[in-house]
Amino acid sequence: MKRLFPKDYALRHELNDELHIHPYEPLIPPERVLYLAVLVTAQERGEEDAHLDALARHFGGATPTPGANQVRYRLGDIRLKVERHQEFTRYKFVYHDTKAADASPFATSLRELLPPEWLTCIPGRTLTALDITVLPYGEGNTLEKTVDRYAGEFKSASFTASQFGRSKGLALTDFVIREDGLMRILVLTRARQPAQNGRLLLRIIEMETYRMLALMALPDARNLLHQLPVADQKLTHLTQAIAQGNGVNDEALLEKLTELAADVEQLVAANYRRLSASHAYFDLVFKRLDDLREETVENVPSFGGVLGRRLEPARNTCESVSRWLDQLSQRVANASDLLRTRIDVRHGRQNQELLSAMNKRFQLQLRLQQAAEILSVAIFTYYSVNLVAYVVEELEVLMGLEANPLLIKATAAPLLAATALYILFRKRKKKLSE
Repeated sequence: MKRLFPKDYALRHELNDELHIHPYEPLIPPERVLYLAVLVTAQERGEEDAHLDALARHFGGATPTPGANQVRYRLGDIRLKVERHQEFTRYKFVYHDTKAADASPFATSLRELLPPEWLTCIPGRTLTALDITVLPYGEGNTLEKTVDRYAGEFKSASFTASQFGRSKGLALTDFVIREDGLMRILVLTRARQPAQNGRLLLRIIEMETYRMLALMALPDARNLLHQLPVADQKLTHLTQAIAQGNGVNDEALLEKLTELAADVEQLVAANYRRLSASHAYFDLVFKRLDDLREETVENVPSFGGVLGRRLEPARNTCESVSRWLDQLSQRVANASDLLRTRIDVRHGRQNQELLSAMNKRFQLQLRLQQAAEILSVAIFTYYSVNLVAYVVEELEVLMGLEANPLLIKATAAPLLAATALYILFRKRKKKLSE
C-alpha cells in the first residue's frame, strides 16, 4: 500500500515497540519456573552472550542477537527469557510439568533438565534464586484446606500465604534459602487467561527481586551509622571553636574543616548511588505489592505483613542515614563558608589598615619632598641674588656705574624665586602626566 504520510521519525518504531517489550509470559498450569537474578559487572556482562550461545548450542537452538537487552530462547520443552538491567540480569526458565500436580510441587527440579555446569558458570553473583511451581487451584477446595495441604512444603516458623488479584490466586512461601540455594514459592491460580497467570507471577518475582536489591544498601547504612557520629562530633567541636575563637587560629580551623569535608564527601561518593537506588527499590517493592491487591489468609502471616514488618525498619534506616549524610555534608559546607568569610573579612581589614599606613607614609614623604623643594628654591634664590649682586658690583667698578645693591637684591629676589618655582611646578606636572 502506498504511504500517504511524511517519512517516519528515525526512532518511531523503537519508541512504539516499548509497549511490547515486556509482555507477560503466558502460563498454563502446571508450570515449573526457575528464576535467577544475577548481579553483574561490566566485564561479566560482556561474557553473557557467549555463555547463552553455549546453552543454545547444547539444545540445538538458534543463536539470538548479541547484546540485546531482552532475548527469548526455546530450549526443547523449556522456555527461557533473559532480561538485562542496569546492574543485574534476570534468567527465567519455564517448563510445563504435567507431573507437578500429582506429587509434591517441589519433588522434581527444573535444574535437572539443564546442564549443571552451565548454571554454575553463569557470569555474575546470585542475588535471587527462586524455585516456583504454578498449579491450578483445586475445584471445591476451601482456602483453609488448600493452605493446610501445602503448608508442609515450607518452614513453619516463617510460613507466609496471601491471596492476590480479583481471581484470588493463592501464593505461599517461607522466604527461606535452602541448601540448594533456592527459595520456594507456590502459586495456586484461578485465572482463566494464561497472561493473567504470567502477570501474577511476574509481580511476585519482581517484588522479591526488588526486595533484595533494596536491602543491598542496609549493610552500608549500618556501617555509616558507626562513621557518621564521629564525623558529626568533629563538626560540632569545630563549629564551637569557630564560635568561641578570636580569629587567631582560623586558618588552622579551616584546614581541619577542609579535611573533614573531604572525608564526608568521600562517604557521599562511596554510598550515594547505593542509597539512592535503595530508595527507588523500596518504592518498587511496595508498588508491586499494591498491584497484587493482596488479601490476607486467616491465621497465616501475609506477604504484606511480613514485608512491612521486616522492610520498614530497613527502609527507615537507609533513608535516615541518607538524610544524615546529606545534612552533614551541607553543614560542613556551611561551616567552611562561614569561616572563610570571617577570614576574608579579617584579611580585608588588615589590608585596609596596611593601605592606610602606606597612605600616611606617602603623605609624609610628599610633605617632606615639598619642603625639600621649597628649601631648594630658597637656596637657589639666595645664591642667585648674591650672584646678581656680585655681578652688579663688578660692573660698577669696571664701568663706573652707580647702583643701589640693596635695591637690586630686592628686585632680583622675587623674580628669581618665581622663575625657580615655575621650573619646579612645570617639572612636577610633566612627571604626573607620565
